[in-house]
Amino acid sequence: MTTADSTAPHCPPELLAGAKKVDVGSGLTGLLWTGVATQLSDPARQYLRRTFPAVAVRAFTATSRQYWENWLSDENLDRLSGLVIVLDSTGLPVAWVASNNRRFGGRRCFYANSAGVHPEHQGTGISSTIWRVLLRAAIVTSAPRSLYAVMRTGNPLVYGAWSAATGRTGATWPAPGSAVPQHVRRIAVDAAADLGQADRLDPRTLVITDAYDDTEAGLWTQRPTSDRADIDDWFATLLGPRDAIVLVVAFPPVRIMLDEARRKVRRALGRRGSPSSRSSRAG
Repeated sequence: MTTADSTAPHCPPELLAGAKKVDVGSGLTGLLWTGVATQLSDPARQYLRRTFPAVAVRAFTATSRQYWENWLSDENLDRLSGLVIVLDSTGLPVAWVASNNRRFGGRRCFYANSAGVHPEHQGTGISSTIWRVLLRAAIVTSAPRSLYAVMRTGNPLVYGAWSAATGRTGATWPAPGSAVPQHVRRIAVDAAADLGQADRLDPRTLVITDAYDDTEAGLWTQRPTSDRADIDDWFATLLGPRDAIVLVVAFPPVRIMLDEARRKVRRALGRRGSPSSRSSRAG
């Protein structure tokens, strides 16, 4: 006698309308909206407002449910150009990424609005997987010009991941011991202005003072750490608990598209290998 697979993904029907499924690993369901204002239905928004804040406060321990309920307001959601939500086998959110298309400093930019992963799923590669979903389309659209990914962050793990994603040195700002070029300063100034924090930005360091002033202690009770002690120490010296940097990362489209093609080939070959190859890379 066979029984239903208890890990089989369940997707609430109210989320499916307007969404595209994306592959995020066994037992999980990824949903993508590329036109949030028109594609994310009212029932889907209500479902996220019921379920999402409980996950978000686990990922950002110094925030409140009210903080994330505000983030999920219609006004904020309608500003997003891309949103990916990952659901577990019970249909509850466990990870997300969100982006905006922007022009900062006269250049096309991909603004990484928000991202988070439930603690039980951290370290599995979910975040990088779903960021690629949004970033890949933006890089193709920007070709042949470089795409500048921009975000406000106080997390050294995020800094390290985005720096490594370029596959080259000298494409990430700010960086320890390096001056910030003028064109990057202009991008950061416009990004800070878009956040309503232009007066708090130091264009030499790209630090925004009191960037997270809507929470008493910033986003975390203790700042996350990365696998690089030098970056962790730099962040600890550079930033206070509520401070952030405007991180700017340049992605050359030709190289990124070639790297993505190679990644897909390796993934396909892995799947044709041993039966366990997929589960070993889940997420």
